[in-house]
Amino acid sequence: MTSIALSTPSPISIPTSETWDSDGSGLWSTFVVDVGTPPQPARVLISTSNGETWVVGPEGCPAKYGDDCADSRGMTFQPDNSTTWTEIGLYELDLELNLGYTGNGQYGHDTVTLGYPGSGAPSLEHQVVAGIASPDFWLGSFGLDPAPRNFTNLNDPQPSFLQTLKNTTVIPSLSWAYTAGAAYRYDKVQGSLILGGYDTSRFSPQNLTFDMYEDVTRRFIVDLASIAYVPAGSSTTIGTTLTFEKISMFIDSTIPDFYLPIDICARFEEVFGLQWNDTSQIYTLNETMHTTMLSMNPDITFTLSNLYNKTLDISLPYSAFDLNATFPIANQSTYYFPLRRASNDTMYTLGRVFLQEAYLIADYQRFQFSVAPCAWPPVFTPQIAAILPPTENSIATTSVLPGASPSKSTTISIAAIAGIVMGGVVLISLILVLGLFLLRRWEKVKEIPTISTSVEVPPPTSATYPRSPDGMMMDFIKSELEDRQLAEMDGTAYPSEIETPSTPFRHELDSKGYVSELGTEQVFEMSAMELKPKSSRRI
Repeated sequence: MTSIALSTPSPISIPTSETWDSDGSGLWSTFVVDVGTPPQPARVLISTSNGETWVVGPEGCPAKYGDDCADSRGMTFQPDNSTTWTEIGLYELDLELNLGYTGNGQYGHDTVTLGYPGSGAPSLEHQVVAGIASPDFWLGSFGLDPAPRNFTNLNDPQPSFLQTLKNTTVIPSLSWAYTAGAAYRYDKVQGSLILGGYDTSRFSPQNLTFDMYEDVTRRFIVDLASIAYVPAGSSTTIGTTLTFEKISMFIDSTIPDFYLPIDICARFEEVFGLQWNDTSQIYTLNETMHTTMLSMNPDITFTLSNLYNKTLDISLPYSAFDLNATFPIANQSTYYFPLRRASNDTMYTLGRVFLQEAYLIADYQRFQFSVAPCAWPPVFTPQIAAILPPTENSIATTSVLPGASPSKSTTISIAAIAGIVMGGVVLISLILVLGLFLLRRWEKVKEIPTISTSVEVPPPTSATYPRSPDGMMMDFIKSELEDRQLAEMDGTAYPSEIETPSTPFRHELDSKGYVSELGTEQVFEMSAMELKPKSSRRI
């Protein structure tokens, strides 16, 4: 076990830019990507639904945007100044189209480093990069999704940054953990991004695990059971309900806002005194209502539920919604509430505002993700833990219910599964042979010649056939992440994955509740994203 642990690569903690940038919706903790040779740094947001690196191109700062445009947009990338840039072509930015976002990207391959030069951050050659100009995406972004991209045809997939890190054993598994940070907490708490693991100091023990959605562009679908709020200092803990029924929501850090059904938006309007601006399509507040809501400081609680009817509360203070809209969202600074009207269910989204108070962990090899409330200790001491890949010769299960003692991990080997299946095959064969024997015997009885005296031949007694054993269907469904303090791998006999309990248990993120093939681990192929070319070169 020791040699395996020593050979496993460690997760990578990606430092932030330590700068708070605005995309027009408020201040956000950004990260640094260096693109090209020599490297050109850019401050970008994190996209949980995209797998590409987007940086603002030279066309993104025309004269009308002013002299400070480049800095406002996180700095621009000049492809002509990079000796390693190879152009692919102009393609549509195939992201957030359902929300009305538009734009094209000048695509190419170049060297990408995630972090400032000399910081020891991962650097990869020949990565997909898009130079963007659309004001809809005011800042660039670094994509975390591992799905490959296609440009000319479906037979030439371009691997993503995360997949390349995993393929070259730079990180232990195809996984990451992210939270957006919060400018309103303490003296502005920076965001956090871990590749191949998670930081246990950034989230609380309660959590909920979900299966990833099959659509690679909408992996993180959760059920929103309710939204409620209780003003601070209220004598009751019963909140005012703002939702009427359970709806499915898509978690996506690419955009800042919540997109909710129009009837729910109407409840928000009533409770928070919001005013809809039909021109800019945003909700604003006047000075009086803004002051009133800050003094009330209500908590707004989003209750999530998964397929197994487990629930989790993510509470956001009103200050998480207290944002200032600036260009390009508004022409002048105005109090802005990050809620948008969704005209259909494909628009229902929990955006970056949600991830100020939620910690998101994605494990693509188990095809699952987990959500937990963020923790806010007075001092953050990083405790980075690895997410190990699934074992290749066994299927591990863990039953850990919230508030209950954890059960030990149980492992069913390939040989055991094969034995069960072969036993079932033998049992079915015996049943068929017995049935055929009884059928032929009955046919012979019917052929017995009759005599003049009527003789009634009794039918044969029916046989009782054994039923298939219930144990043939094995349930590998697990509960949420363990609700105990997690830490880095210690010297115990079993390497910890999702948690480090006081006694050695081996746990993993939840697995699907079925076995697809005899004794094989379920493998999920990454569908490739096909990008649409544009005839125009204008971006």
